Amino acid sequence: MAASRDRSQLRLNRVFRITFIWVLVGFIAALFEHNVLLVHGIPSTYAEHLNERFITSLLAGLFGGGIYILILRDRLRKYSFVKAITIMAVIMFFVITFTGAVVPALSASDPFANVFLEHLSSPRFLGQYMFWTILVGASVFMVRLNDQFGSGGIAYLTGRYHKPQQEMRVFMFLDMRSSTSIAERLGNVKYFQLLNELYTDITDPIVDARGEIYQYVGDEVSVTWPLRRGIIRYRCIVCFFNIRKKLRTRAPYYKKRYGIEPLFKAGFHYGEVTAGEVGRVKKERIFSGDVVNTAARIQNSCNAHGVDNLISKDLLDVLQLPETFKVREIGNIDLRGKRFTTSLWTLEE
Repeated sequence: MAASRDRSQLRLNRVFRITFIWVLVGFIAALFEHNVLLVHGIPSTYAEHLNERFITSLLAGLFGGGIYILILRDRLRKYSFVKAITIMAVIMFFVITFTGAVVPALSASDPFANVFLEHLSSPRFLGQYMFWTILVGASVFMVRLNDQFGSGGIAYLTGRYHKPQQEMRVFMFLDMRSSTSIAERLGNVKYFQLLNELYTDITDPIVDARGEIYQYVGDEVSVTWPLRRGIIRYRCIVCFFNIRKKLRTRAPYYKKRYGIEPLFKAGFHYGEVTAGEVGRVKKERIFSGDVVNTAARIQNSCNAHGVDNLISKDLLDVLQLPETFKVREIGNIDLRGKRFTTSLWTLEE
């Protein structure tokens, strides 16, 4: 329920952001139209153009942005950016043809075909088509960038991590069970295809839980949350169980295609880390600190204790999990490279 609410809120926020940007672009376009008319000696009032652009941009953002985010985005993800833009350009052609040629032709007293062709071949139609297609293309591009950089993309653009920052963060380290034997059996190419499909399947549960994919390292995935975002409605834990549910649902497919039913194990921990950008040409945000190493070693201990998840007592204490989760103590465990033992627990829904 919490994940579904987060997913719906996240998608609505994206629709509202698209709508806001489109309305802002509409204001700028209205200003350009107003200035061009004045330059050519044609009487014009900015308010008139503004009202027209505002209503059009608002409705287009809410309906067009809503259709893209809620329906088309997931379907177009599997295509390259160029192919996705081409598909959107074709869709926009039919939309602009209907609103800019079919509707005026239906409401005109002259023959439908004459009015339709007149509007379809006019510079105004071409201008509208190019304007909205470029705007839609830019929006798709920004959504793709957000997918590429995750929710940390805004911080990258604003330069937040140009200087190191101290942050409290939750980390979840995921690792596929029996990955070495699976890789040997499948071979390099097919194993890569398996990983690619697995990463695709687990992306939505991570994004829906507001997680940030920090790194892919072979068959391991590290996910992080700012502390408050990760523990509110225990999103970090819900994320893991939703990943497990997703893979169980997809198990027949993986069994048929690869001969396995993939399982992930996870280690959870939280604490203070230093976050910042490194590199000059290929910049990357990294997190350093004992917390990151401890989370990775907690995950490495899952096999030894026969469980698919381990969580530190430190994180368990701040989560305040409801009674719907069964919590079982594993004990104080010596982790490689740690001077003191770490109290570990495991969870079940």
